[in-house]
Amino acid sequence: MPSTYRIHPSIGIARVGDSPDEYFVGSGAPGVPPSLNRPDAPHDPNSGYKDDQGRIKRQGARFRIYEYTLDEAGATMQVREVTATDAQIEWKVHLANRKAAAAKFPPRGEDEERRNDGVPESRLIIDSGPQKISGVEQPMKRLQGRFMDAVDVPLGDLLTDSAGRLIVLGGFGKSQSPSDSPLIHYANNDGWCDDVSDGPVRATIRLNGSTETIEADPAWVIVAPPDFAPAIENVVTLYDVVYDVMAKFDPSLAISDATNVSFTRDIYPILRRASNMYWVSLKAAGFHAPGSFGFFISRVPALQNDAAARDRIFQALRDPKDPKDGSLMPKLAANTDPTIPGVSLTQVQYERMKRWRDGEFEADWPENGEPTPLLFDELPDMEAPHALDRAALEACVGGGFYPGIEVGRIMLEEATYDRNRPFRINAKLDPGTLTARMAVPWQADFLACGFDDGLNVDWWPGQRPDQVFRGQERLDWVPSGWHSFRDMVENWSQLGIVVKEEGTVRYVEDERSLDLDNEG
Repeated sequence: MPSTYRIHPSIGIARVGDSPDEYFVGSGAPGVPPSLNRPDAPHDPNSGYKDDQGRIKRQGARFRIYEYTLDEAGATMQVREVTATDAQIEWKVHLANRKAAAAKFPPRGEDEERRNDGVPESRLIIDSGPQKISGVEQPMKRLQGRFMDAVDVPLGDLLTDSAGRLIVLGGFGKSQSPSDSPLIHYANNDGWCDDVSDGPVRATIRLNGSTETIEADPAWVIVAPPDFAPAIENVVTLYDVVYDVMAKFDPSLAISDATNVSFTRDIYPILRRASNMYWVSLKAAGFHAPGSFGFFISRVPALQNDAAARDRIFQALRDPKDPKDGSLMPKLAANTDPTIPGVSLTQVQYERMKRWRDGEFEADWPENGEPTPLLFDELPDMEAPHALDRAALEACVGGGFYPGIEVGRIMLEEATYDRNRPFRINAKLDPGTLTARMAVPWQADFLACGFDDGLNVDWWPGQRPDQVFRGQERLDWVPSGWHSFRDMVENWSQLGIVVKEEGTVRYVEDERSLDLDNEG
């Protein structure tokens, strides 16, 4: 029977951090937190997201190769991971940062202007070139480019684990201007660069006993800013967005008459995510506070059987085809301003919620409460590859893309993907394409896009908190004395991380720098 080989996750996520040596690896299973210590160790919830000097650890994206054994009709019969015990594996990664040479944000159609207009692209694009690594337990290999012919910019590092799997680490979160240009805009600042990036991940394998070299189906890696609330899920994740685009290619993923909607699998996660926005969002606090109707997780499993409550919740949702005002759900950025893309559920999510409203769903909530997600090593072999794909993207923002955090509106475009390779980026894209239209530097947008009283929007509290709990007190996450973009550029790693408070339903801030105790 024929076999094919694919790299997973199909889109991996690494994140910058200013700790020079310490890092952790992103989760490989949906709903399971990442391991915060060494890559091969079990999860240690007490190890922290910062090192002992208060510097944020980089997040690594770990890639694996899977062999798919197919029958004569092309259906998958068996799946197994291929490691260094089975084959010689050579990895190749090409990272680039194209921000300084990209069009300004927001998009202006035919009238778009380029950042750093008049400067040759060759001086603006930070390109590591393709870099290779092979073997087991290989130490960090630096990926680096140059900006403005003036400064070297580390974009990340490559290393391998004890099984020869690839780990890609991001840069160090350093944003800089060789010409000391001013920071004047939330997204467009000429003369500036940062060290986020993206690009393809490729691998060739030669199975033991064979002379044939096989090229695995390539993946992509995105190097993004830190996630300061990793315990809080976004109401709409990047996985939801990518799934929605995939449903346009593959009718089996779309909602049809034959689709079974599960309360536990499809509906409850949306309700849980919306409820937990309370812990990080001032805008959400008024509707999703514990004890209120909007704190849905306290009313499960009643929501399975209460038709009036189901209808009330559904009527509050923004229709992705006809967005309503900002007082509705999700309680994030609204779509009242046509220049601001609001956060609505994806079409697939919305259709699932509609089935739930209409009573056309499986009332399968377990008697003993929310099921515990399976660890990666507990997953069946056939499910492991897609679990890697899903876990990586579920930890990312799925809206609003203004411009976003990890990536932006380009993830809504069908041309971004290869329709013949599910959940995979079009291999014809240049490295750096996915992050090109993001804010430069990323810290400027991080400062600007908290709760906006005038627009009544809150952008991405599941990644960049607006307000947090320190003990029992709700306080602003960004110090009141930080008035300039440069404050965030210089001090971002001093901010705290939102974590689950053990034994409660609460999420609180942890690891905030002592330098911020006396905030203005």
